Amino acid sequence: MKLTCYYCNTDLPSNKIKRCSRCLLVTYCSKECQAFSWKASHKLNCKIHPSNLSTTNPGQLASKDERPAKFSPEWIELGVDRELSRWLQLWRACFQTWTTIGLDLANHPADRVMTHCMRLVVQPRNFVDDPAKQYQVLEAAIVPISWVRTAHPDFEIHIDPTDFTRLRYLIVLQNYKGEMRRLRLIQWNTLSTEKWQKIGKEASATLAAGFGDALMLSTDSSSPSQVEKKLGIQRS
Repeated sequence: MKLTCYYCNTDLPSNKIKRCSRCLLVTYCSKECQAFSWKASHKLNCKIHPSNLSTTNPGQLASKDERPAKFSPEWIELGVDRELSRWLQLWRACFQTWTTIGLDLANHPADRVMTHCMRLVVQPRNFVDDPAKQYQVLEAAIVPISWVRTAHPDFEIHIDPTDFTRLRYLIVLQNYKGEMRRLRLIQWNTLSTEKWQKIGKEASATLAAGFGDALMLSTDSSSPSQVEKKLGIQRS
């Protein structure tokens, strides 16, 4: 399986990718990208994964002896994050493109990338072998960042007001009872925003209006590679 660098979007085999040792969620292709990402925003958004917290030194990384035992509640929770991360990796390029489409950049000010994001509500499926179908997307919409902050006051979102190339989407993982289990913000930089700002306003509005239904249908009935082809995504 290939994983994607969260800074430059390069795809690499899983055995050649580096992972943030604190949150255990974000992946990088090199130490350089990890350093650039840390300075750009990850330093502000990175939180030590609960399974990686020290039991003797609050707020610090756990030592090897403090890591959760296999099949412990903490170990199971780490598994939840790993499964979600694997699914997000498979759909990452598609979700990034849908975020850009949904923002309707041709009909809004340049700072829309800072004031709005895509929000996906997902729920795990039972008895599914295909990793790309492990979750069902129940909702897909563009929402104001202010709404996210009001709905989730304890969830910190740090935005650089000078960065017009950084986009983001929010993943809300819920269980079968509709209870939230995870809240994750995915951020990345792209130089394609200028291109999308210059497309026809009518075409942009039409694409944005239908992006949510297209996203939910595609993740339900197609593979990531099939959707990437339809969206014109070229892998690095």
